[in-house]
Amino acid sequence: MEIQLIAMDLDGTTLLSDHCSFSPRLLSSLEKASQKGVMIVPVTGRQFGMLPTVLQELPSWLNFAILCNGSQIRNVHTGEILYNLTLRSEVLKSLLEISEKYHLPIEFSADSRLHLTKASWDAQRQDATIAFHVEKILPRYGILEESLYKLCDSKAFAVEKVNFQCVPDELRMSLEQELQELDVSAAWSSEHTMEVSDIYATKGNALEKLCRILNISLSSVMAMGDSGNDVSMLRLAGLGVAMGNAPDFVKAVADTVTAANTEDGAAQAIERYVLSGNIQQDQPRVGEVL
Repeated sequence: MEIQLIAMDLDGTTLLSDHCSFSPRLLSSLEKASQKGVMIVPVTGRQFGMLPTVLQELPSWLNFAILCNGSQIRNVHTGEILYNLTLRSEVLKSLLEISEKYHLPIEFSADSRLHLTKASWDAQRQDATIAFHVEKILPRYGILEESLYKLCDSKAFAVEKVNFQCVPDELRMSLEQELQELDVSAAWSSEHTMEVSDIYATKGNALEKLCRILNISLSSVMAMGDSGNDVSMLRLAGLGVAMGNAPDFVKAVADTVTAANTEDGAAQAIERYVLSGNIQQDQPRVGEVL
């Protein structure tokens, strides 16, 4: 099997702990892979306008991005949207009712902005585990709304994703059960953040769609990820690589496990399975650690 496309998650996978930058080693390996003719596609929960600077500067190897957990595929050079899914008004209202029932902070992700109430913003400030989100993302992209209900019926307002933040351990199962009753796709992007999108909006579905557009077989794809929202693409790709910092349930669905994102795990995987050219002779075992 020869890798023709690298599908890479960002936060917790390729980005360093600053959530902003790639290591020099990773940048070098991505450039070398591109020179071999390998397509490189970021696959992220982020919106287009929230991509890190390293991608906004449009490196030579970047052409397409899968955004909002698979809700959107975009040509990053032209801005053309090739695929786009949004949440229906009745679903948005149901999600707001769930947030009120369990007193959970909630955000509507739309057009590279995060819409939330002051109560949700204040609640997030109390959670140290999402300090980057509170200190860097919300001040730049957050928009305070008196009520999110008024946005649900607006035809000019298209929500690609809804975030439930600061979900305590004791409510994880209850939230999962509530969402299973709705026509949505839901995945944990971190231990206490649940991201909800259209039922067909998953990283795996969007990756399959892009591969059809590019005429690339999924068996020739290497996918790298660290969270629950990466599971669908790790399963579909010919080679699924979980990061060393991923939870056990993510590692369990991957073909192999590399080092953590802070230890150049992504670069190690690219060097071994893309640049070495020995993937057929060096097939990873499920759960194998590089």
